[in-house]
Amino acid sequence: MFVADLETPAVVVDLDVMERNLSRMAEYCRSHNLRLRPHTKSHKIPELAKRQLAHGAHGITVAKIGEAEVMLDAGFTDIMIAYPIIGTGKAEKLVDLATRAEITVSLDSVEVARAISAEAKKTDARIGILVELDVGFHRCGVTSEDEVLAIARAVAGLAGLEFKGLMFFPGHLQVAEKERADLRVAVNDFLERSLAKLEDAGLPVQIVSGGSTPTAREGHLFTGVNEIRPGMYIFNDRNMLAVGVASLEDCALSVITTVVSTSVPGRAIVDAGSKTLSSDSYQVSGGTGFGMVKTDPDADVERLSEEHGNLNISRSTREYRVGERLAIIPNHVCSTVNMHNQIYGARGERVESVWEVAGRGKVQ
Repeated sequence: MFVADLETPAVVVDLDVMERNLSRMAEYCRSHNLRLRPHTKSHKIPELAKRQLAHGAHGITVAKIGEAEVMLDAGFTDIMIAYPIIGTGKAEKLVDLATRAEITVSLDSVEVARAISAEAKKTDARIGILVELDVGFHRCGVTSEDEVLAIARAVAGLAGLEFKGLMFFPGHLQVAEKERADLRVAVNDFLERSLAKLEDAGLPVQIVSGGSTPTAREGHLFTGVNEIRPGMYIFNDRNMLAVGVASLEDCALSVITTVVSTSVPGRAIVDAGSKTLSSDSYQVSGGTGFGMVKTDPDADVERLSEEHGNLNISRSTREYRVGERLAIIPNHVCSTVNMHNQIYGARGERVESVWEVAGRGKVQ
């Protein structure tokens, strides 16, 4: 089967580019003595997670228990859930996972730790705990070293739990390189204070886990970090292009779509809408659009309805024809992949792999 034979819209991965991305990240981690624990939310496909392990990953990261169940059933035995787990049903599932695999969870409250412990002590399960820091993204995480110490002490005293260290997600560093360097100063200051506080209290830290693709190749510049959790690096996307951590040649994933109408002057309509590309924004100041036409940067994927992509081609010098196929690099690959039941791996024009997105919709 060839790419030209696929019904559109279809998500296609260039295998040569993907494998180069995997090799580069693995080599970076080896050269800086960092453990690689990729976040599989970017693809949700066990076969691709296995490729990441084959390239030297230490274990994997997932966002939710449902994703962890998919990966454990596929044979993965070292899984980090980078999300606070709360609720009796979720705690029961977590403990069940921990009886079959090595499970680590991040959290930022004693309440979550106690809830997990209450279920864990009913079995012989032992769950690793990382205390999450808010280093500036303001989503999850504690904001002072005193809170870090208080939670770490509580975890150390709870049955079924083992305090293993710290984690953080520097989501606010999805910016240009100079801005990342400036913002990293405050992140390192918080890490230094937190690590010193734990050392003074006699609480050993095994893991300091950093995250994000934009900062992945800067992991060695963060204080104490010995593990990183990039996700999008396997594919890259338009947002990674914008912040300079990937080039067009590093973008492995495209949405193949067909032009279905050119009847409105200055417009081309394609069969990839919000249910295909997702409606995630272009996270650049003043940036617009919902993707990039790979062969025509002058075209703007200006609007999306559910099934229609509305391209503004008024600035383009090329002619668009009904029936022609385009490749669009989405703004955010993680959301795009999660919209599809399957994606395709191609080498050149030949399709070599068809992958089921086994973790699709696993949001619980």
